Amino acid sequence: MITPESLILALDTATPIQSLAIVRGSSVLFEAFSHTQTKEGPGLLSLVDDALRHCELTIKDIDRFVVSRGPGAFTGLRVSMAMLKSLALTLNKPLYAASSLEAIAMDSLPSNDIVAACMDARRGEIYAAFYKMKDGELQSLSDELLLKPDEFIAYMEHAFPNQPIACVGPAFPNYTQKLSALRPGIIVRSANPRAAMLAASILKKFPNEMPDIPLESLEPKYIRMDDFELPKPFDFSQPGQFRAK
Repeated sequence: MITPESLILALDTATPIQSLAIVRGSSVLFEAFSHTQTKEGPGLLSLVDDALRHCELTIKDIDRFVVSRGPGAFTGLRVSMAMLKSLALTLNKPLYAASSLEAIAMDSLPSNDIVAACMDARRGEIYAAFYKMKDGELQSLSDELLLKPDEFIAYMEHAFPNQPIACVGPAFPNYTQKLSALRPGIIVRSANPRAAMLAASILKKFPNEMPDIPLESLEPKYIRMDDFELPKPFDFSQPGQFRAK
């Protein structure tokens, strides 16, 4: 039975800083971060194992799994979702997917100002979405967008003229200089998506409910579709390509 106090294991691998959390209700029992670009960093399974051991739990104690659906790093999103799909299927537990941009916005300081959650999309572009905190609830003000810095500023000034906006996320400091040149005085703050906030997002939306997307239909959200390319099949008409050199 799913309740707000059910034990949650959450993973966010949308950026090079992967995050794992074990959460029960509003209590974060364990939270850890690992930089995927360092060869010495632990793998996801090792992180899960260490987290469970630290909390004196086993994987069977987990009631719900939560994973980032993106936007973000293609490989990271696929790996974490595939791993948690396998665990959820094996243990017959529900798997939920949440937005990393929303998790960033939820983790910002509560205020009545608009928050622009921003992630580095590479190729000189930004993943961005705009939110507002009102009476303790996070309200979405836009779709999740893929914009160049000048397009980001233009969108912000057109959609929210003369309104204070805090730009928060792992897009900074990479894009601080470009955005500051386009809009002097812009407020930016670096922050990485936290798995604990993914869990908090799901608890808000599904306190007692099962996921709204079936496990077999769950996929990362691809804003830049040309990043998504199916592997090419082997050409079996050329058997020599499979021989050891």
